[in-house]
Amino acid sequence: METTNRRLAQLTLLSQLGQGLNAASDLDGLCTSISRILLEHSDACGVIIRPRQYGNPPPQSYYCTIESVDPALKIFFLQQESQLSGKTLHKGRSQLHFPLSNAPDRQLPASIFSLPLKVHDRIFGTLSLLGGSPQAGLPFTPDQQELFLSCGFQIAQTMEQLVTMARLRQVSASDFQRLQDLSLLYRITQLLHSTLATNELFHLILSLLVSPDGGGFHRAMLFMVNRRGGTLQGILGMTQESASWLLPDGLPPVNAPAFPIPADVQKAQRNAPFSREVMQQRLLIEDSDSCLARVAREQKAVLVSQHPGDGHSDDHLCRQMQMGDHACVPLISRGKTLCVLAVDNATSPNPIDGDRLRFLEMFAGQAGIALDNAQLLQRIETAHNNLREAQDQLLQKEKLATVGEMSASIAHELKNPLVSVGGFARRLTRSLEPESPSHQYASVILQESERLEAMLDDILAFSKQRLLCIRGYQLDAVLDRALFLEGELLQRAGIYLKLEKAEGLPQLQGDAGQLEQVFINLISNARQAMPEGGELQINIRHCLLRGEPAIRVEISDTGGGIPAQQMRNIFNPFFTTKEAGTGLGLPISHRIIEHHQGEIAVINTDHGACFSVTLPVQLRRLSADPLGYRQPGPATPADERAQK
Repeated sequence: METTNRRLAQLTLLSQLGQGLNAASDLDGLCTSISRILLEHSDACGVIIRPRQYGNPPPQSYYCTIESVDPALKIFFLQQESQLSGKTLHKGRSQLHFPLSNAPDRQLPASIFSLPLKVHDRIFGTLSLLGGSPQAGLPFTPDQQELFLSCGFQIAQTMEQLVTMARLRQVSASDFQRLQDLSLLYRITQLLHSTLATNELFHLILSLLVSPDGGGFHRAMLFMVNRRGGTLQGILGMTQESASWLLPDGLPPVNAPAFPIPADVQKAQRNAPFSREVMQQRLLIEDSDSCLARVAREQKAVLVSQHPGDGHSDDHLCRQMQMGDHACVPLISRGKTLCVLAVDNATSPNPIDGDRLRFLEMFAGQAGIALDNAQLLQRIETAHNNLREAQDQLLQKEKLATVGEMSASIAHELKNPLVSVGGFARRLTRSLEPESPSHQYASVILQESERLEAMLDDILAFSKQRLLCIRGYQLDAVLDRALFLEGELLQRAGIYLKLEKAEGLPQLQGDAGQLEQVFINLISNARQAMPEGGELQINIRHCLLRGEPAIRVEISDTGGGIPAQQMRNIFNPFFTTKEAGTGLGLPISHRIIEHHQGEIAVINTDHGACFSVTLPVQLRRLSADPLGYRQPGPATPADERAQK
């Protein structure tokens, strides 16, 4: 009779256990159900299940069901069982612990039986049962152990099925998410390549990132790399609100026509408070510890998880922008970082995990290609415009050259009869009475003919290719000669001369005679700019020109300066503000300095104009000789004066 009852109890346990296993839909429900069934329909007074961590972990690491005992005893049971289940996992077979305690208290279970939940050499956890015969001091019987092993095998089979199904669901969900991401990226790529305007692309990139139908991030920021300054400059910031101004209905359908980006929407997005705050940010790439700078340097995405406003971040930008969980990715093209994207979910409960970071990296790859294409097109358009301007300038120069040749020919033909007119006018003035009207008429003819002769001489000098006689000379000696020739006129005009020379001025190479003409012209212009007197200051000092040693001469006057609208035209031929000027003095001087591989410039100071002439110490020899250099010959009078 006792055997029949025991068999009936075993069958009842197996039946209830089978029903519980069939009804279980997840690991948590399975462990809860079988621990209750085993406690109700077996001889165990306590059940402890420790499932191994597969896939998503259960809400707790073990499931413990023990009949009403002292809490201190429960802790003792768990400690004993933990050690025994560790041996079970290590050896892969069941373990029996007996006696449970040497204490004389017979309320304790007699033993702990721990068995592995094992199927096909895979262990899914351990099942431990507390029980035995405390009065007799006996552990679980062999029949009871066999029953528990049979139950454990069925439990392990069910665990295997649940783990497999959980993995399949996880893989399916992951594949579905990837399929959605790929479909979304395809639509986004179409939109990114719908425009080749860089500014429009900036607005489109950020709007797609924060749109609920796009990236779904809370905020997005774009920082551009300034290679010359070594900085990251904030370009644009976007929130979901400002993105809705561009994408009010979400993403347009696939194969939609070209997506317009109105100028008023761009302006509104730029002027949004968050965008203005982003545009004020500027970070050093090399010396900054910001994650943005690190991404620009290392060209790797960075994911930062933190609580907004917790004050624990060392990133000044994160604190200032109150960024919570955020990610930064580089926009790379042809091995160079073009921009850095930063997105965050500051007010969203959804964290930015690894899957979202992978999506962001794929998005950044497409955005980098689109941005590089837009910048390449912009460079092509700029080069095309520059080429067109150069062509227009070349055509204009060809026209001017033709006009110059014709002017030189006309000037040459006019000079001979003009000399005759001037000669006869001079004779008439000598033969007529000074007080007579005819003498006055002849004097006017003589003055105007002399003015026309001077103008024709300037035109011929400007149009004629003059050869340079390259010899060594001292620049201060050339300047002294020019001051000597202009000295009397400066004194008459009441102009005070202040001359400062640097020590150790080297010998230069060039045509001293032509340079003397340049300085006479500049000093004369300064004198004419101060008809009421003033101060003429000349400084000679050392400097560098294109990285090579050079000498700079600065000629400053107190004549009030040159009007801004005239500054850009003073070196143009025939531009003059003087009544008797030809407008060729400064252009001739400019050409002479260029032939000497130097530079001439002018600026306005507080008191007047300052002309600076910079000349290299050594001339660069060219394979061709476009400047008309000739080998040094016999010294000219100007050369001899410059050597003294």
